[in-house]
Amino acid sequence: MSERKKQRRGRLDNRAAMLGIIVVVLFLAIAVFFRGSTLRQQDREYQRQEESLDAAIADEQEHSRELEEKKVYVKTKEYVMEKAREIFGLKMPDEIIVRPEN
Repeated sequence: MSERKKQRRGRLDNRAAMLGIIVVVLFLAIAVFFRGSTLRQQDREYQRQEESLDAAIADEQEHSRELEEKKVYVKTKEYVMEKAREIFGLKMPDEIIVRPEN
């Protein structure tokens, strides 16, 4: 009978060990699931940030292109004449300036 008790006790020990392993595996699975969901959420946030930064880069590139165009325009004679008229009130010799009476 002592052999039977040893076998029974061995089976109980095996079941307890298996139950412990199952519990540990379940805890690990739950931890991986929750960590995965937080990582997916972070990924979505990073994608939103990336889209926002891409839009900002496109805006800045457009602004840079406009500045380059203005840089070229500022060097033209047309720009110099326009500013001379605006700031100093100068005119070309063959020009007649008509101003309203108000």
